[in-house]
Amino acid sequence: MKRYLLLLMAAFALAYTACSKESGIDGNTDPEDSTSTPPNTKKDSIVSYSSVQFALLPGSETYGRVFSTIKGKVYTDNVPDSIGKYLDLAFINFGSSSMFFASVNDPSFDLKLPGVTTTLVRNTVPDSVLAVSAFDTLSHAATLNKQTIATDDGSFASTDLPVLILFQNGYGKKGVIKVKSMGLETITADIKVVY
Repeated sequence: MKRYLLLLMAAFALAYTACSKESGIDGNTDPEDSTSTPPNTKKDSIVSYSSVQFALLPGSETYGRVFSTIKGKVYTDNVPDSIGKYLDLAFINFGSSSMFFASVNDPSFDLKLPGVTTTLVRNTVPDSVLAVSAFDTLSHAATLNKQTIATDDGSFASTDLPVLILFQNGYGKKGVIKVKSMGLETITADIKVVY
């Protein structure tokens, strides 16, 4: 009898969690797979990903160019089609003086993956909007939630680093990227996203 009660409670908890996701851009809801949902999910919480490396060039078998805020992972160019619904950001490099982040379904991005949603990306963020120096102490979702995010045609150069990029994924979650450095094969960034 206890076994059935535990199974019933687990099923109820899963059903409640699946039905309580927020709607995002165009009414999208978070993907069904919540196994990698970050552990700290208070209403005013931010999840941080540190030293995320993005490949400067396509085709790297070591470093990727697409990132999932839900999985907290960068994927190489041979990403499985089933992962498309989790992907939020693509890094695009047209040389050290023209780099930017975009939605994975942006026409300028060379990978075409099924199931991706549109992410709004603001590559030009002046200090008056959000200062680079404020990134490290950013710990409340309210700071990001008040930001207006619309896709721009901005880009950054390696000489501009560090820079901030704001985004809002297809599920309505806002975030910020701090691009810290550029190496021979990668750029390195810290990412914070509201959950």
